[in-house]
Amino acid sequence: MTELIEAQANDTGLIFKGRPKSMTAAVAVMIAGALTFSMGMNTVFFVEAMAWTFIIWGGLLFYGHLIDMSTTYEVTDDALVVRSPLRFWSFGRSMGWSFIKRLNVIVERAEATEEDAELQIIFIPEGTTQMVREDIPYYSQLAEEIVARAGLKAAKGSGMTKFDAIPQDSKGQYSWQ
Repeated sequence: MTELIEAQANDTGLIFKGRPKSMTAAVAVMIAGALTFSMGMNTVFFVEAMAWTFIIWGGLLFYGHLIDMSTTYEVTDDALVVRSPLRFWSFGRSMGWSFIKRLNVIVERAEATEEDAELQIIFIPEGTTQMVREDIPYYSQLAEEIVARAGLKAAKGSGMTKFDAIPQDSKGQYSWQ
């Protein structure tokens, strides 16, 4: 997927969608748990308990992937708005530009692509002193917008100065404060 497809412009700002992940492991764990019952292996309580555990964990993994896929990140004039319709305990979060204190780009491995990197936004919600971290997929255009609108500067000695070129020599964490 290219970044141009993932970012949509509307009348209020840019909207980025969450990245889809492979749900194969989640489905495989649920199927493995369900097959225990169809194969008649659930005559021992411990085996049945493990089967139910596999089904529940597979369902939770699947639900987590659905949350990641359905989350949107909207850049407006006032704030970065994170909306997640499937996260019932917190449908959305608005981060005013003046409350964003730090942006970290986490590169997971050497010779990384955009899928191997992640953004960590650290902000202080209005009226509190508690720092909150929001982890989102890496989009170079989104990172540029956050840094520009929040007035962040690259940390001294940071090996990453442009968002369109992820460092290829090693993994690491690059910060803007």
